[in-house]
Amino acid sequence: MRKIPSLIKLRDESGGALAFVAIFLVVLLGFTAMVIDGGRLYTGKGKLQKALDAAVLAGAQGLRTSQAKASEVAIDVSDKNGFKISESDLTYTSNSIKVLKRINVPMTFAKVIGIDNTPISATATAKVGPLTKASGIAPIVIDKSNIPDAKVLNCGETNPGTLQGNCGYLKSDSNLRKAFEDGATYEAGKTAWTDPGGSVGQISDAIQYLIDSDADKPHCQSASTADNQCKRVITVVVIDGWVDVKGKEVKGSSEVKVYGFASYWVEKYEDKKLYGQFIKMIAPGEIGTGTGNGEYYLYGVKLVE
Repeated sequence: MRKIPSLIKLRDESGGALAFVAIFLVVLLGFTAMVIDGGRLYTGKGKLQKALDAAVLAGAQGLRTSQAKASEVAIDVSDKNGFKISESDLTYTSNSIKVLKRINVPMTFAKVIGIDNTPISATATAKVGPLTKASGIAPIVIDKSNIPDAKVLNCGETNPGTLQGNCGYLKSDSNLRKAFEDGATYEAGKTAWTDPGGSVGQISDAIQYLIDSDADKPHCQSASTADNQCKRVITVVVIDGWVDVKGKEVKGSSEVKVYGFASYWVEKYEDKKLYGQFIKMIAPGEIGTGTGNGEYYLYGVKLVE
């Protein structure tokens, strides 16, 4: 007797297997879409975020000049990083710049299930403020009343040479030359100690080292174009006056309180005088609140969102 029912049963199982394979392929494509297109979204989000972070950090520096300058810089930096932003993407406060950008990321496998692209967005905010703590500070103190007009920093004029020999140098664990070359870390509101001594030879050698280090950098040769990549641009400690400050031979009287910081472009050191001028500058470090003490004080920027 022929076993026809068995053949029928076999055909039924074959049809079920094909249906199962079809369903499995759809599920597999779905998972593939999730993995590949999900990775594309993750990568796209990361690139967008980095571009916006860079844009607002650069733009915040432009706020020191104007809002228009901040916009120009932020838009330019974002464009160079592959993402176009416009004025409508930017918002401001007096000391911050924020950008919000939405883009569509094209999908690959997700198109199978009808998704051609997926929107993603990112936001970044940067704030500019007076530096409250910074490194690489030169061991020299200046009274805030001398900023920005003082063109010469020397004992007896901008610094109180009559106060038992205190010429406004700061104590350091190393000699004065190395302290000028390497700098140190100071914090606004904290105490620093002056060193009434100071070898003219060490200072002269240190300043010459800073100037020579910039010999192959054309933009460092002028105060109008120099930036914080120039060795001859030094950061000095600013104090709120020399009242009660004397020499180190009088115990406890050589303390000064750090009020802030300022950048000074060095032209030369001659006849115990430091020639140059104060310049506007942005530098790395910790920033405080508010708009600062004046446009020639040292400022910093940081991401706050």
